[in-house]
Amino acid sequence: MAQNPRMAEWFARLKELDLHEVAARLGMRRDGGRGNYFSPARKEKQPSLSIHGADKGRYGAGWKDHTTGDGGTAIDLVIYAGMAGDHMEAARLLGDWFGLPIPSPDTPTAPARKSTEEWIADRCLQEAEPVLEYLQGRGITEAALAMALKNRMIGWNNWTSNKVPAGEPGHGGAAAAFIVRTLNPGRVVAVDMRYQDPGLNGGVKTQCQGEKSGYGWYSDLNRLKRAHTVYIVESPINALSVESCYWPEGYAAYAIRGTGNVESIDFSFLRGKKVLIALDHTDPVKEGSNTRPGLAAAWRLNERLTALDIANRFVNMLDWEEGQDINDVLQAEGPEGLGARLKQIEPWLIPGNPAGAADEVHGRRRIWLPTLDWNVYWRFRQTDDFTQYVQDYKDCEDEDGKFRREEKGFGDLCAFRIAGISRLRIQSHLATINGTPDNQPETVFGVSAQVARHGNTLQRAVITDDKIFSLDWWAGRFGYIWKPKEFARMISILERTADIGARDVVNFVGLAWRGGELAALEGNDCYFTEPARQCLYHNLSFPRGGRQAARQVIAAYQETFKHNAAAIPMVWALGAHLKMLLGFYPHFEMQADKGSGKSKLMECMQRSFSFQVLSGQMLKTDHRRRASVSYTTNPVGWDEFSKLPKSILTDIDGLLQSTYRFEFTRIGAALTPYLMCAPVLLAGEEVDIQSLQSKVCRSKLTVERQGPMIPHELPQFPVWPWLQFLACTEPARIRDLHKSMLRFCQAKSRAGDADATSNRMMENYAAILAAWHLLCEFAEIDAAQGHFVEDLLAEMNSHLSETDGTRLPWVRIMEIALSELDARRFEHPFCWEDAQDDEGNPDVLLYIRPNHIMDHLSTANHLRAKFDGLPVKTGRIFKSQLLASGVVAVRKGEMLDDVEKTIDRRRIGHMTAISLNKLEALGLSAAPEIKRDIP
Repeated sequence: MAQNPRMAEWFARLKELDLHEVAARLGMRRDGGRGNYFSPARKEKQPSLSIHGADKGRYGAGWKDHTTGDGGTAIDLVIYAGMAGDHMEAARLLGDWFGLPIPSPDTPTAPARKSTEEWIADRCLQEAEPVLEYLQGRGITEAALAMALKNRMIGWNNWTSNKVPAGEPGHGGAAAAFIVRTLNPGRVVAVDMRYQDPGLNGGVKTQCQGEKSGYGWYSDLNRLKRAHTVYIVESPINALSVESCYWPEGYAAYAIRGTGNVESIDFSFLRGKKVLIALDHTDPVKEGSNTRPGLAAAWRLNERLTALDIANRFVNMLDWEEGQDINDVLQAEGPEGLGARLKQIEPWLIPGNPAGAADEVHGRRRIWLPTLDWNVYWRFRQTDDFTQYVQDYKDCEDEDGKFRREEKGFGDLCAFRIAGISRLRIQSHLATINGTPDNQPETVFGVSAQVARHGNTLQRAVITDDKIFSLDWWAGRFGYIWKPKEFARMISILERTADIGARDVVNFVGLAWRGGELAALEGNDCYFTEPARQCLYHNLSFPRGGRQAARQVIAAYQETFKHNAAAIPMVWALGAHLKMLLGFYPHFEMQADKGSGKSKLMECMQRSFSFQVLSGQMLKTDHRRRASVSYTTNPVGWDEFSKLPKSILTDIDGLLQSTYRFEFTRIGAALTPYLMCAPVLLAGEEVDIQSLQSKVCRSKLTVERQGPMIPHELPQFPVWPWLQFLACTEPARIRDLHKSMLRFCQAKSRAGDADATSNRMMENYAAILAAWHLLCEFAEIDAAQGHFVEDLLAEMNSHLSETDGTRLPWVRIMEIALSELDARRFEHPFCWEDAQDDEGNPDVLLYIRPNHIMDHLSTANHLRAKFDGLPVKTGRIFKSQLLASGVVAVRKGEMLDDVEKTIDRRRIGHMTAISLNKLEALGLSAAPEIKRDIP
């Protein structure tokens, strides 16, 4: 394998990785965010490890520990950090992190085959000098070109076709080549050509080899990532033109390579940055249309960036000549002139919609405003995070008799900038749960605003019709309002922009149905009216990573406790997102002995899977409990469950019963919606949930089962790729897998087929088993790893056998009734009697009316809390369960369920005879008092 050219190329690509990215993956801390790194091999007060060359765009430059003298490539750094034992292990780890899998070992003597795009890029980079002369002729500076060439982002192509004659499309010719790479780790996906003489190529000026959709062009990846301000332009030449303006540190340009790419590029990498949109706003108006293609694309880009909470504004191109683009200005006015123009930002209230006469804004009207609004629209002016109002102005005529308006004074309007008000259709809970057509969406309005305290991240809020003009609402969420009347007038104008950015949204965190298809959703995708109250994970971003991290996490949890005692709750937590497919998902009971490591394991699970654990104090109010399980399939932990008061445990019982599946409700005067469905991890030394035995799975932590502790440097599990994997899996396949696992559990179960409650418990364990098989497929490991299946089945059978007598409601009722009989608090008639069964075995029968038991439980004050928590509250249902349970005595083939007895000289009819032997077989005991005649 070592002689395989594909392996050599693979190692070479790994050594070219950005060392700063590798250091971030290794969790290395940096002095002040910009200096040297603290060594990962030891503790030190001053950072001693430096990465040289990468800051200037030279990948794979190297690193050095100045204390020990160690240094090398990215592979050496992984070994030095203790994450791998040799070069091959380190290379595999880097390949998983950065999406560069190890090449197949077959055909070792065959030469490595590059993609067409990579082959073209390599050829263009061999003789790249002519591109410098060509681009310098277009006004681009030597510094910008040198950086792009050093990063292997530009080249020169001389290819011509020997089949297509000159002058026809497809012939080719000399062309500047722009190498398009992914953001990480810089894999070549396309090469864009710009021909020096388009006439040779049939008048075609540009051509793309490779992927056109979904990828943009940059000249320096490090510069783009470090930038706080990014200009988005159409072409690579425009991007180089922007970077020719001698910007200070923190500025970069990104080319979308055509207006059609606005919809397909993932712009989430720009979060936290200020984006200035500089597409070709001045391109000619389409024939038969009133819009400019570049400006229309800029409008759509503004909508997409605003939805991602990315602060963005438009470069003001109102004074640019028709058809003039960024490179034209660079050639005409030089870097200083272009830089001055790019600093002019549109101040208008509606982004991309300038105020002015019809001839001045021809093709630039983003939205139609009636005259009453248009006449005041120009008075509202915005900066990045502030809004002003033109107070004083004067209308006059210039020397040519043309109307002119002099603006004399500005007044402060409000301490924030409204980036947009969009109409949102929130999908109904039924469509979210089961994927049915949405017949009852809710319409609200999403507000995005930029405030100074949050920098370049837009703040979002959801407003309803009744609060759209509430100044208290606006001021409470965003900032102070100095001119209330003018502010209300501004809102009345912005109401007409509700269609800009209007979209259908789903309020859910995790895996849910969106438009009839499964989708992975994060907190950023949701628009709650009361985020902190409605969903515990309203601002959650799931951990990212590669499948190597998944394998590491699984192995660590299988080792930390024997018999997979920690791996079972791990798989339960990750499998919780299957709930939308299965329609149910069990809660989890984690009982632990004192000192067994429960708290440490809970901390590790929070770090590994990004779910929260609430303390007993947090669970004492109904609102907090409800919010913790609302609008998410991401599990939540309830710690110290056993220490809660009985009254709270009764309320919790009802909530857990409903969240085994789903429950939708509205609370308060505002009718705030809650969709309660999150599975709950119940942790404590004693988790007493008898009524939930059929709706929980469990694992027991003991000191004897303890293994090595989970290392603190263990990476997070890649939950986001896991959710995307589930979303791309056919739903029918997952459901069929669960049915198959249920049949497997039934075949290995100790319980009989007639017990419906045990069947439900096996369904619960089958759900975890199905999650395990999907998890093994995702992480590319063997399902037999660590004997997980065997240990889960052992836990299931242990659970079934230990709860054999406590799974049904009548057992709890009978247990309370027997306790009341022993305490002599039962005032209704009953009696004990010695008897023999049909086989002659001695037995004791309890004659009692089931209705009397339920009357006692419902009227005794000291039993009020227990009675409220019972799922059965009528004597009729209780008696039917008794008859079906087999504990009613049988004589000569007939059950004694309607017997008349004499008790205290009274004839009491319709009594039921319950066998004490059968009760004791289910773990129920009593102290019978049998009255015998004294001779």
